[in-house]
Amino acid sequence: MRTLLFSLAMLSLTGLAGCASTTQITTRTVTDSPPPPATSVLLAAQSPESDTRETWELICRPVFARSGLTVHLAHQEVPFWDQDGRAALSDWAGQHQVDRILLVDLTGLLTSAPNLPDQRELNPLNQDTEVQPTWRLGLDGQRIQRAPLEDTEDRFPAYLMDGTGASLWYGIARTHEANDQAAIAKSQCRALRDALRQAGLLP
Repeated sequence: MRTLLFSLAMLSLTGLAGCASTTQITTRTVTDSPPPPATSVLLAAQSPESDTRETWELICRPVFARSGLTVHLAHQEVPFWDQDGRAALSDWAGQHQVDRILLVDLTGLLTSAPNLPDQRELNPLNQDTEVQPTWRLGLDGQRIQRAPLEDTEDRFPAYLMDGTGASLWYGIARTHEANDQAAIAKSQCRALRDALRQAGLLP
């Protein structure tokens, strides 16, 4: 029994260790003048969907708070900034002595879940989803395996600014998660936190 429990524990640890980030960060520009150390950050997700903004910011708050930063969320502090423009973020940050503004553009995020039938329907003609065969027939009647679909990759621009709105860093977050806003947010923010630490722009 002990051997079985030990084996199960090792399998769980191996699975956790094998989890890799699904987001890669590519830095495009970074400031030449290192700013003073940051103690606070305003997180802002840009999206026409308020639920997407709120989910991203709430999921990302503990990721950055673990670094000792005081984290503010734009959907709470400046809820209509997307209508007023990005200057509304820097205006709020300046009034509240916030050192950094991290903005991620999520407008290209595809969050529509697959349209699955309510009940198990085996007949494809009665389903709303499009069914693609995994093989096709050749001229001689031989089955030919279809090529697998290419991995989809979504790109999200990310901007780090100081409290006045001056640009400190700009990059692209490439993410491979699909249809899971929480997983996308956590993956992106962990990768962004690590990239900005390496650049010396966040603790």
